[in-house]
Parts: sequence; structure tokens; C-alpha cells
Amino acid sequence: MIDTSSFYAPFLAQKAIDVTAFIGTWPTRYQSRATAADLSAMADRLQLEAMCVSHIASIHGHDTRSGNEALFAESASDDRLLPFVIITPAETNWEAELEWAAASGAKGVRLVPGYHGYDPAGSDAKALYAAVRRLRLPLQIAVRLQDERLQHPRFMAEHLPFHIAAELIVMLEGHPLLLSGFREHEWEQVKRMLPQGACLEHVCCDLWFCNGPLAVISKLCARGEAERFAYGSCTPIQSAEATALQLAAAAIGEADRALLCRGNAGRYLSTGE
Repeated sequence: MIDTSSFYAPFLAQKAIDVTAFIGTWPTRYQSRATAADLSAMADRLQLEAMCVSHIASIHGHDTRSGNEALFAESASDDRLLPFVIITPAETNWEAELEWAAASGAKGVRLVPGYHGYDPAGSDAKALYAAVRRLRLPLQIAVRLQDERLQHPRFMAEHLPFHIAAELIVMLEGHPLLLSGFREHEWEQVKRMLPQGACLEHVCCDLWFCNGPLAVISKLCARGEAERFAYGSCTPIQSAEATALQLAAAAIGEADRALLCRGNAGRYLSTGE
């Protein structure tokens, strides 16, 4: 058997932080599943310092509480698993759910509006954003969670419109915001919709849907975007090794690699404190 560990060496050396990971089973692809033990094994294999983890049951279940309870119970086995609860303003008791999650030790809040069917720019969503800001919890909003070509035809989900992403960046100025699931060129479209002088200091995107030619990451860095992206695997919905190998093989400087693998993620997590 060929030892491929050397291929990942530049990535392993960074002790990366994975900003997008999940426990549970994706309902339309039964082999896309992970337990807390699986994530711990992956953290060992890829030498990860931490993973921001949510439970898939909070996306597809009848409520978010069941998945969030399972998230806290399962992530307690490994300090590297940082619980990011999933909340939706479509639930009438979301305020109590958010307060309970914060008191239970949530390290952040992850929203999936395309799966929960609410208007991400509506009044209920804005009230949720304001509550998250008051609690000083980092906020992550999923643009998408899987390639649209893999979506089950009876379980379609809408991706976050780019103009709404731009609106949220302005609305949440100064608060740590991570937008998950952009293609590399889509982020450029969002930036064109921002007002001149918009502050991006607290905004990050993850890299799991920027997969493709190895030159994608080097192109990002060449455009001065090394401070805007962070390693996120979207495991087990996606393969974690794809983005890790892309970061390892990219023809970029080590300072930029450090920002993409852990520096930007560390800033995102710390600015909510």
C-alpha cells in the first residue's frame, strides 16, 4: 500500500481548525454519516486542533432541540469538538432554544435557511441575528450544504441568494460571520453587491465548495483573499480529505497557508468572546 501521508504534510503541520463539520447521517445518502468517534479519528488523522460541529438531525428533524441535545451529549467526549447549535426562527420557541443552547455551552450558532424554509432577510430572522449578537456567539450561515447535482429530487433546498449574503454582511457588521458553501467565483459576486467601504474584517467563507483545480486556492491568495477564507470540510456530507489535500498542494506561501488552515478560523472563533 502506498503511504500518502506525505501528500498532506504541509496541511498536517498547520494543526488546522475545521469550521464546518457534522455529526449524524445525511438522510438521502446513507453512507454520508459520522459519529463523534469518527470525527475524533479524523481530527487525529488530519492533526486538527478543533472542529465546529453541528448535528444533522437538527436540519432534517421535526425540531432542532433533539439534534442539539444529541450534539452536546456526543461532542462532550472530545474537547476538540466545538458544538455549533442549529437554530431556526421558523420554530415559535427559538428564543428559549437559543438561550438554552448558550447556557449549555454552545460555541456558536449555525443557520441553514435553505433547509428550514424561512426568509433569511425577514423580520423573524433579523430578530434571531440580533439575539445571537447579544449572546456574542459566532454566527455561521450555510449558503448550501451539498452540490445541487446531488440533491434528491424530492428534497430540494434553496441556496442563500447572493444579494441576501451581502445584506447580512452589512447588517452584522462587527460580528463574526462565516458564510459556508460558496464557490470561489460566487464570493466575488457577493463582494460586487456590497456598498463601497463595507467592512469585511469579521467575515469569513469556508473552502469546502471551492474544490476543483488546485489553482483555485492560489488564485484566491493572489487576489489578496487569504484573510477571507478558512478550512471547512463539511464532513460527512463531503469528503474532508479533498479540501485538506487542496490546501496541502496549493502553490502558496506558508503564511497564507497558515491563515487558511487555522489563523482565520481562530480569529472567527475568538472575536465572539
